Amino acid sequence: MNRLIIASTILSATLLTSPAQAGWLDKVTDTAAKTVTENSGVAGGFADNALVGNVMSQLGLNETQAAGGLGSLLSLAQSNLGDNDFSQLSDSIPGTDALLAAVPSLDSSSGMSGLLSKAGDIGASLQGSAMVYDTFEKLGISKDYIVPMVDIAKQYLQSQSGDGTVDLLMKGLGSIL
Repeated sequence: MNRLIIASTILSATLLTSPAQAGWLDKVTDTAAKTVTENSGVAGGFADNALVGNVMSQLGLNETQAAGGLGSLLSLAQSNLGDNDFSQLSDSIPGTDALLAAVPSLDSSSGMSGLLSKAGDIGASLQGSAMVYDTFEKLGISKDYIVPMVDIAKQYLQSQSGDGTVDLLMKGLGSIL
């Protein structure tokens, strides 16, 4: 018992008389502030994109998740629509190229899309949907958010461009819905 008291006293005296290292606390604070900024949607370039903002606010996602999720849906639509139809759809969505670029890269041999790539023709027809699922998983988004995200995109397109563009989106996403 006495040894514990002596050790505790020595440790306390050492800590109290050691020079303070205030710099480390500043670094921790700066890192935390940077992380908050990155996840709040201010630093990523989509802060003025109304569709990304709607997804963020309605689903409680950060900017990276919202942009990457929307981008994965647009990527699926692009693969299912012809160039003319996708061009008409993308003209109605601000920053389509940036949204497509926001999709994180996936390992082609893992996840559902990796398994389906080995399943021949049947797997190929389902692979686009699986890539959306894998992208959502990589972004930390539940696949249960796919339909609500599509609904937000439909509402946005309806208010901006009308039924024709909504129909194109639904045609492009038919394999996942």
